[in-house]
Amino acid sequence: MNTAWVVQAGEVETVERPALWLLADASHTGGVLGANRLHLEAGEPGTKPHYHARSAEAFYVLDGALRMLIDTEVVTVGRGGYVVVPAGVRHAFAAAPDRPADVLVTLVPGVERFGYFRRLPEILRGELSEDEVARIHEQYDVHFVDGPDWDAD
Repeated sequence: MNTAWVVQAGEVETVERPALWLLADASHTGGVLGANRLHLEAGEPGTKPHYHARSAEAFYVLDGALRMLIDTEVVTVGRGGYVVVPAGVRHAFAAAPDRPADVLVTLVPGVERFGYFRRLPEILRGELSEDEVARIHEQYDVHFVDGPDWDAD
């Protein structure tokens, strides 16, 4: 990467549900990283158990509390807490039941992921076929796995 990536608040692309601010994709950073900001209301689910084969994911809790499954452990990370999930490690997250979560998420190395987030509302509304959803998940390195320990929690 030979130039800096700067995006001002008024220029940030957003996705409404879940509330996402798309800050930097791999193409913006020369593949160095990807970043977005996520806001979940109290008790709102984020995602089911999954892993990323090609990159690690880091979560910095800006405000509130994020409940996370990391491999087999369920933890709640409060304001100022930071979690790094290595590539291949199963994880899931949601806002804590009693508090919203405002989180900065960074993916290293960067994988093009904005296209996935743009399609996420359609996926969540059930508007796509199972085959199309599977293709999208594979394309964007999002691999869902069983999570009875998360579902029971």
